[in-house]
Order: sequence, then C-alpha cells, then structure tokens
Amino acid sequence: MTPRAAGRGVRCLLLRGIALAAVNLVALEAMLRLVNALVPLERPAHLLDRYASHWLEGRDWTNGLTRLYVFAPGSLGSTYGHPLRVNRWGFRGADFLERDRPEAQRAFRVAVLGDSVTAGLGVAEEDRYSDVLQRRLSARCTSGRIEVVNLGVHGYETVQEEKILRRMWDVVGPDLTVVGFYVNDPNITYDHHALHPIPTPERLRPMVGKLLTFRLLEPLYDRTYRWLWRLPTHEETVRRAYDPTSRDWQAFVSSVNAIARWVHARGRRPPVAVFLADVEEARRHGMYEGPRDVFARAGFVWSEVEGRNYAAVSRHEAHPNEQAHRCIAEALERTLDRHGLVPRGVCEGGVAG
Repeated sequence: MTPRAAGRGVRCLLLRGIALAAVNLVALEAMLRLVNALVPLERPAHLLDRYASHWLEGRDWTNGLTRLYVFAPGSLGSTYGHPLRVNRWGFRGADFLERDRPEAQRAFRVAVLGDSVTAGLGVAEEDRYSDVLQRRLSARCTSGRIEVVNLGVHGYETVQEEKILRRMWDVVGPDLTVVGFYVNDPNITYDHHALHPIPTPERLRPMVGKLLTFRLLEPLYDRTYRWLWRLPTHEETVRRAYDPTSRDWQAFVSSVNAIARWVHARGRRPPVAVFLADVEEARRHGMYEGPRDVFARAGFVWSEVEGRNYAAVSRHEAHPNEQAHRCIAEALERTLDRHGLVPRGVCEGGVAG
C-alpha cells in the first residue's frame, strides 16, 4: 500500500469515527431529552431562581468576612415558580414603615434574621415561617398588632446577619429579635461554590451549553476535578468550619456574641435562635450541639422543630417546603409562649414592656 493510500485510509477511519461519535451524541441527547420530559433530570427552566442583588459592602462573593448585599430594592423576581417581590429596603416581602412613624410605634415588632431559608427561596412569600408565625400570632391578638419583619437574604451567614441587624435596627426597631440558623452558617468561605467547568472554547460555550448532555456532565466533571486535585467539596468545607480552631468558627462565635450584646443593650427580651435544619440529621454530622451551645452561652433562647419534619421542596430544590416552614413557625410560637416573649399586653390593646 502506498503512503498516499494509507493516508486516505486513516482519514477515512477518522471521519467515520467522528461521524459515529456525532450520531451517538445525537442519540444520547435525544434519549436524555425524552427521559427529561418524563422525569426531569435537571431543574426545569421555568422553576429557576431569578433575582438581582444590590451590594452594600465588599464585592467579593467568596469572602464572607467582607461581603454584604441585599436583594435589589424594589425589584421583582421568582423562586421555584413563585413571585419574589423585594421591598424598598432590599428584603423579600411588602414594604414596612420606619419605626419612628406613629403607625409603626403601635405594633409589636419581631425582626427575623437569616439566609435563603428565612428569605423563603423555593416557596411562596406567604408560606415562609416568618409569615406563618405572624398569621398565627395575629389570630390570637384581636386588639394589638404584631408585625414580623423578615430580613433574610440568600447566602447570608451569621456574620452578615450581625451587620444587617446593625444597619436596620433603627429602621425596624424590633421588640424581639429572631436569628434563623442553618447548618452551613458557620462557613464563610465560598470558594467551593465556583463550578470547575469543562474546558470549552468561549465561542462554543453558548452552543454546547444548550445540550442537556453537556449540562449533566459538567457537575460530574467538577466532582472528578476536585477529587483529582484534592479540592474540598461543599460538604467538606462546611465540616471544616465546625473546627473550634478555624477562622470560620471563631467568626461565627464572635457574630453570635455581638448580636446578643447588641440586642441585650437595646431591649428587655433575649434574642431567639431557631434551628432551621433537620435536628437528627445535624446530630449525625456533628452540627447540632456546637451551634446550640454557642447560642445558649450568648444568652439566646433556643427553638427547634421536634421530630423529623424537614422536607425539601423537591430533589431539584433543597430548601424546606411549605410544611417544613409551618413546623418551624409552630415551634417558634411554642418557644415564644413558653418564655413569655410576646407580652399579654400586645393582645390586650397595646404593646406592654
């Protein structure tokens, strides 16, 4: 066989291989799309979260010590198909009056700090535990008025919650402060959130990004990349934050103590910490006793849901569903009653001391 004939044979084999790979890719894409139509393999486009953020301090997303932002004030968005309206202060929900307004002074106000769970990502605004709590308390108080002001923002840890409390204190003027705690709140390092993408020419990425096959392979590539280069996953980073000697844990403890000092210096009621995750699951991973003890030592009243009542919105949305939010609100109501944190005077014609 001549060199020229051998070259033609190699080219022919190469072209056949490329054609076969293309046919297989098309067949795989078609099969995945068919399966996706019956059993979604990724979150459907109409259920994606869409909202904008407004930066207040430090624009480095990965640095939890310096970053601070709210939702874009006055904007509209969506979360898992539910409307997400943002008030003029940059928090999800309706506008509320400054505390020095006469109408606001007649209400008993509860400020709720927290992250995306408190903000209610994945559920409707009226199904958040803060809104459920307000309805439950208001139903018992026919003469006084209770306002539960939700200051939750996606991605917050306790560090940011301390900062936003200081910024919003005079505006909200809370009679009672509640801090929602989720198990990843001590973690202030966000490097793990950056996906390691499949190396793709920039010009081709918009095109290949439309392929379901590509979108499903990219998370697998990210996990493989992290394993090969021994980079921590999200779960590993959170576990490391629970090391009492870590910078993350020390920042968490400092923020809890700072919130307690701030509230105690300005009010007569202790702050409340509500555990937002599954208690039994957190215990198994060593993420329950540590935070509970930190809040208790700082002078917080502790609240948690009894039993296994945490359920996610779906396998594509890990935030708690409506039933889980109701359980959190009921647990909080029991805690407030047990400790007498909502005074009887609220339900008898005005706010008592």
